[in-house]
Amino acid sequence: MSDTPRFHKARPPGKSRIVGPARLPDGATTMAYRAVQPYVCEQCGAEIAPDALFSRRTIQRAQTLATNLARMPVCTDCRPLRVEGDGDGLVSDAGAPLG
Repeated sequence: MSDTPRFHKARPPGKSRIVGPARLPDGATTMAYRAVQPYVCEQCGAEIAPDALFSRRTIQRAQTLATNLARMPVCTDCRPLRVEGDGDGLVSDAGAPLG
């Protein structure tokens, strides 16, 4: 018999992995993610390739009777970020330091 509880559903493999806390150029904090499969940037429409870093932004989606919040991916060209503890500076989509 399986080790998983009877009513526990196996979680499907994720589309991204959490890298950890990151800072934006304005000093605000966010969470950095690494893509497991391709995404499309919500701001510019560019592809976020597998293994690339990205962040997410919350947007409101109007629905018929309620508003739904969605966390949409944003590439590092649109929203540069610094992964805390890496000391390498701001990261571009290719992983190269910026500025």
